[in-house]
Amino acid sequence: MSGDPRERAGGSFTAELFALLDALRALVGGHVALLRAEIGAIVRDLVGLVIGVIVVASLLITALVALLVALALTLGELLYGSSLWGAAHLVIALLAVATGILSSLLRIDRSRRGRSLLIAFVIGAAVGAALLGALNWSLGPALGLAVTVALAALLIDLLVGFASFDAQRFTDRFRPLASEAEFRATMDAVEGLREEVIAGAAGEVGAAIGSADEALGAIRSGTATLADALRRVADRLRDRDAKGEGDPR
Repeated sequence: MSGDPRERAGGSFTAELFALLDALRALVGGHVALLRAEIGAIVRDLVGLVIGVIVVASLLITALVALLVALALTLGELLYGSSLWGAAHLVIALLAVATGILSSLLRIDRSRRGRSLLIAFVIGAAVGAALLGALNWSLGPALGLAVTVALAALLIDLLVGFASFDAQRFTDRFRPLASEAEFRATMDAVEGLREEVIAGAAGEVGAAIGSADEALGAIRSGTATLADALRRVADRLRDRDAKGEGDPR
């Protein structure tokens, strides 16, 4: 037998109830469909916004890099007589900056980076002074080569500094050491309290057992005394009975 359940119900109240349920179901379905459509539109707009921001940021970074490269080439041409010096200095300087940042992230000692800067300055100054005499006091090439050597020395010494990397020191910054110490102190206190409770409970149990032994001893002593008294009474009764049997009366 088939048909609409409202027709099978045969009552106006039941039919209205089914109609109300259908209306509620349609209302909820409409809200869900509207929410899905809005979420889809929001996601599309958000994706478009993120892509736009990435594109704009990429273009800005590219423009800044192009400006930096052009500035380095121009300074190289003006100061050292060759744009190649500027390009070389820019490349090595960027590598040194990236290495210094990585050294800081890896928690390499700050004094190590300061020493690298000092070594680079000393080497650059020594090379520049030596080249001035060797190149007949030609300032441009001598200064360009001195800066190149100084930047190279800085980069090399920063790279050598990675040998002092301490993995434990690096990972400790990502661990809640204070919380761990507090937790250990709490656990130690709980452990000490547990031992005290166990010792106290053992003492109480021992005292209770001792008291029970004393009570049992008193009960045993009283029972033995009562048994002796009853035994004496029984002996007396037996003696009297024996004397009564021997009486001629």
